[in-house]
Amino acid sequence: MDTHTPAPTEKEPLTIGIVGDQSSVHIERWSTALRGRGYTVVPIDLSGHGRSPIRRVGAFLDLRRAMAAVAHTRHGLVAIHGVSDGVLATGMRGLHPIVLHAWGNDVTAEPSGLRGRLRGRQLRALFRAADETTATSRFLADVVARRFGVDAEVIPFGIDTEKFRPADGARRPGPVRIGFVKWGLGVKYGPDLLVEALGQLPAGVDYEVTIAGDGDLRPMLEARLGELSLTARVRFVGRLPNSEVASLLSELDIFAMPSRREEWGVAAAEASASGLPVVATTVGGIPEIVVDGETGLLVPPEDPAALARALERLIADPGLRSRLGTAGRRRIHDLYRWERCVDRMELVYRRAVEARPPAGRAGAGRAGAG
Repeated sequence: MDTHTPAPTEKEPLTIGIVGDQSSVHIERWSTALRGRGYTVVPIDLSGHGRSPIRRVGAFLDLRRAMAAVAHTRHGLVAIHGVSDGVLATGMRGLHPIVLHAWGNDVTAEPSGLRGRLRGRQLRALFRAADETTATSRFLADVVARRFGVDAEVIPFGIDTEKFRPADGARRPGPVRIGFVKWGLGVKYGPDLLVEALGQLPAGVDYEVTIAGDGDLRPMLEARLGELSLTARVRFVGRLPNSEVASLLSELDIFAMPSRREEWGVAAAEASASGLPVVATTVGGIPEIVVDGETGLLVPPEDPAALARALERLIADPGLRSRLGTAGRRRIHDLYRWERCVDRMELVYRRAVEARPPAGRAGAGRAGAG
């Protein structure tokens, strides 16, 4: 049962400057949800697309002015979603109230050399000056604590359990349908490991695979499938807009996620909400979503043989698929339902605004760990 305390709605609405790549589906979802609750949302782009080195100075000054205008508004705050540029991070310091949202690669990437050390110092100063910090997973919060000495509250992106839900009606007959869904077919997500695992399944196993996504690995994947004589079993559907992902998931029986690195694992959570058993690797934040033997099967990373065994087990046992899928949906509904995550984010924002330093005095930032 969901027993969380709803966010207060009787207080004066906030003005929230959402800093980040405005083309991101996650930023669009947060912005839409906050507007729907009566808040004023000011989009402040941090994508950097199309900026030449010469124009970056002007872009930085515009960014700083836009953030300052929101921060100085009555009941205003700046919410920064992902920080990948050290210079921009430096320029954000001194504004209050600020809430930092650590997404993933923005804080897990640790470049080497002088540039990496400089960026690390810049980000550490920014994190320690922020009034509140959130992270999308416990794994990521631990990284923030280790690298920057700051306690981050864990608030995932959240899943729309009305949009992502089990298919209505009986399963259509035919081969067991396995799916892999990512925007990019990068090495990070392990589509090559899935292909190798398929090559180790017994010839008599009846299955078909849909791979959604695109990228530099696709020609290699298609070539390898040809070498394994599996081309007829696997279809590539390219990159799917977020609006079409739920429809694809509703057609599947098993979801495969053999990632080499995942800061949380939105795709696994969406698949679980759709009632699918998930076969995934024990990396990053995935074990926070997929409970081995309860909502899915976890395998070691870089192990196609273990992945093949897990897939074969699920293909052969429809009862197990049903039990894991049902438990997975229940877990997502109880822990990661979208409305609950928005409630929690509202509380963080109000806490930051209510702790705003008095006028004329610079804020000292929020005390962190370490």
